Amino acid sequence: MSTEAPRLASGQLSTIDCVAQSLAVGPVFSGALLGGILAGLSGGVGTFVIVITTIGLLALGRVVSEFAKRYIGTGTVYEFIARSLGKRAAVFAAGTYHAAATALAGPGIAIVGGLLAHSFFNDHLGLDLPWWVWALLIAVLIFVLNVQGVQTSVKVQLALIVLSVLPFLLLFVAVLADGGPSGNSLSSLNPGNVAEGGSVFKGILFAILMFVGFELSAALGEETKDPKRSIPRAVLSTVLIVGAFYVITQYTLAVGSSADFPDFAPMAENLLGRWASIWIELAVLLDVIAVGIGFQLAAARGVFSLARDGVLPKSLAATNKKQLPVAGSTVVFGLTVVLTLWALIKYGTDLADPAGPDAFFNYNVFNAFLGTTVVGGMLICFVYLLVCLGAAKSFARDNLVDAAAVLLGLAVCVLGILAQFIDGTAPAPSYVWGRTFGIVMVVLVAIWAAVSKKDAVERVAQHAMEHA
Repeated sequence: MSTEAPRLASGQLSTIDCVAQSLAVGPVFSGALLGGILAGLSGGVGTFVIVITTIGLLALGRVVSEFAKRYIGTGTVYEFIARSLGKRAAVFAAGTYHAAATALAGPGIAIVGGLLAHSFFNDHLGLDLPWWVWALLIAVLIFVLNVQGVQTSVKVQLALIVLSVLPFLLLFVAVLADGGPSGNSLSSLNPGNVAEGGSVFKGILFAILMFVGFELSAALGEETKDPKRSIPRAVLSTVLIVGAFYVITQYTLAVGSSADFPDFAPMAENLLGRWASIWIELAVLLDVIAVGIGFQLAAARGVFSLARDGVLPKSLAATNKKQLPVAGSTVVFGLTVVLTLWALIKYGTDLADPAGPDAFFNYNVFNAFLGTTVVGGMLICFVYLLVCLGAAKSFARDNLVDAAAVLLGLAVCVLGILAQFIDGTAPAPSYVWGRTFGIVMVVLVAIWAAVSKKDAVERVAQHAMEHA
């Protein structure tokens, strides 16, 4: 019987495929559903906030890219931290990171996808299925795509992302041509124009969390043709693409919105026609599915990597005939089903909500999605922090650019964590459980890392490829 450790299929993916995976950060979904919140928190200067945040995230992307030039495997930051801060720290980071990815990949995406699908198909096709049925259907779709082949899943992601971005670009051009209620203006780029009750600082705290997941392409290291070249390019390209898209959507809101047309869909219907409004609603739903594909792909590879090294049961390293981590995908899918049913029990099927432009956010069950988002965002910021500390220890002293990137990256990580505790950006009472659960998870993962057997910890990251 062969005792060779399982590996994933190698050499299948290009730089474009890696970019598609990192774009699972969900720019369309975040820009459309969360962009209004950012504009409010920043006091109307959301465009400026995004520019500043993009610069900070480019520093963090530089840190991840420099690590990716040195080591590449399937465990993403797992290998990076193992080679810089030590293997037990890597176990903690891996557990924390993949708990976050699982929260974002599974129940959160399924629930918000179910709500969006319920609204879309009910409004436009008269198909009135409960939100939880749609959530489970979306979970099955994401699972099937991820176990059919990594080339299939990333190409579906890319197609969904392109289809999702197009209507927002058309609306941006229409707003530029129309000028909006007050005409084209760069006031949203001027930090001196903050409206009363807004704050650039609070806007930045919120905006950081909108970029979470930009490094997801690093999970594809073993499956990429030229990882040393493709992964760094994908990471930095993703930050720039996402930042540019957020600038476009924030400017569109700042110039084109009004009391009668407060959001993207009504603006699109007013300026372009009903078809554009429907396309934007569909685009948000499609991007949610792309996000689910990407985060489940990363989470499944994290479970595989940990199990292969022996800190999780070996059975979780099982792959299918296509050398895909089917056991890891099954774990994420199973948790999605369980937590979707938990949300059904807790919040029920009643989607009655008050009238108004923010009605969607007032669905009780939407709080389940917001809670899982808090968990994922906070945990990943903890891991980013460790990556920056690892870079400071291993290579940041080599040149001033890396040193500056590490310092700016550390600031981004600390601010992302503080966002969960500062009034105005902290979770609302209805989903503050997400912050509490996130803290509990950090403690539990720390205990798990501390008590893991020494021989298993010593095997951590042994499958990562080291580039000379």
